[in-house]
Amino acid sequence: MILKIPFYENNGDGNQCMQVGMKCVLKHFFDKDFSLDELDKLTGRKENLWTYTSQIISVLYDLGLDLKFYSKEDLKPFLEGEPFIRKHFGKDADKILKFTDVPTVVKATEKLLKCDIFEKRILSINDIEEHIKQGHVPMVLIDYNKIVRKDDFYQGHFVVVTGFDEEHIYFHESGPTNAEPNKKVKKEFFEEAINSNGTDNDCVIVSGKRH
Repeated sequence: MILKIPFYENNGDGNQCMQVGMKCVLKHFFDKDFSLDELDKLTGRKENLWTYTSQIISVLYDLGLDLKFYSKEDLKPFLEGEPFIRKHFGKDADKILKFTDVPTVVKATEKLLKCDIFEKRILSINDIEEHIKQGHVPMVLIDYNKIVRKDDFYQGHFVVVTGFDEEHIYFHESGPTNAEPNKKVKKEFFEEAINSNGTDNDCVIVSGKRH
């Protein structure tokens, strides 16, 4: 089963995979086009820096989408900023902080907590598949090195999951290199990627327009 979700390439500065994911769901549910620059401004992303999941959630909510954010980690500790990030990510913290706008992440987390659309819970592959069956669109944070079977530092990457079959998960690979719609990956590799240190098992389920 594969959902028909619009596909876009990460053709900006290469660090806009979350903004590309936003483009996909906004086009899918509202038939509206947003540029990466527009979504950068809305999420507070600065050039060459990463976006955290919390930065996109409240924006999508404000734009009228019905969604839920799941993660294995509580959000409140992120309000501590850099000290928590160092403690939480350990050996990978320096690399992560190099690409993190800490004040923006803290501000986005504060706003997200007020929206009451967060649940501390790890969604399984089966959970994700059940949502797809209902026409919901899952957006997940993965360690892309687990997908390409590369033993290296955490490479955070945000993807829109489009479908599944008995042995595979399909997702839009936005790039910036080797962009591919409905990329097919073995379920065991995808499971490793979503459970990798650094992802926090972040998963956003977009159900549709909010009534």
